[in-house]
Amino acid sequence: MFPKDVSILQINGWGYGMISFGLEGKGALVAGAGSVPGRAGHGPATCLRLAAAGATVACVDIDEGRAAEVVAVVERSGGRAFPVVADLTDRTQVERAVTEAASQLPSLDACVDIVGGARWDRVGDFSTEDWEWTLRNNLTQVFYVFQTVGRHMMEQGTGGSLVALASVDGIAAAALHAPYGAAKAGVISLVKTFSQELGRYGIRANAVAPGNVGTGNEDWPEGTWAADTINPLAPPRTRDIANAALFLCSSLAERISGQTLVVDGGASTRELWGMTEDLLPQWRTGLYDRSKVSE
Repeated sequence: MFPKDVSILQINGWGYGMISFGLEGKGALVAGAGSVPGRAGHGPATCLRLAAAGATVACVDIDEGRAAEVVAVVERSGGRAFPVVADLTDRTQVERAVTEAASQLPSLDACVDIVGGARWDRVGDFSTEDWEWTLRNNLTQVFYVFQTVGRHMMEQGTGGSLVALASVDGIAAAALHAPYGAAKAGVISLVKTFSQELGRYGIRANAVAPGNVGTGNEDWPEGTWAADTINPLAPPRTRDIANAALFLCSSLAERISGQTLVVDGGASTRELWGMTEDLLPQWRTGLYDRSKVSE
């Protein structure tokens, strides 16, 4: 049976049509919108996805050139966007950026925070400066952005969606970049708390946890699966992360909150004990050699 309200299912003579993302005529803010050399490009990809779904996008970046560049890319694709320049690790600049964005958006309905970065070292060698820089750029600024945007959404009174980029490193171990893993675990906790406290205002908070994206994997051959020992499926691409963020911003996820959507090609689901098919006959008979199986 169809639900009573099938308006989003644009049914026509050929069956189901496209399902609306519910973002047409809405406004979105993307924090960390610009493209950084050597990175996966989550900011531009997310801006493009949101704009393609009908939202006007405030492209916030610390670098004026990067902000302007992503706006130009969105506009060339037929979307609507404008730049906002701010250092989002500074609470005062966050408040100014959100006010500036909200004044130009039709409404502030979605926010995606992509700002972040890792520093690398052994746990015994990390400096205090590296620890503090990592938490400031990956956790503290998310709190500033969510807090400020959340307040605006509460005053606006029409609900909204807050999305942050976490990482599988916040779920599993983060060897050689411990501060990053700790910060991303903090993001995963933060969305749960914002979800509980702001749910009464119709505001959702979720995270996307990429894994093994590297510089984007956009050159990965289509139809090539399980080609390495890390991903049972295939390594995720930049577009997959943007698609996940779009989904969580959209009306398709309007009853999803406090969750972390892992996008890692299945890497974090792999079993731990070295179970391989060649050991199956031994396990079936009970005559297995434990030396061939991880303890």
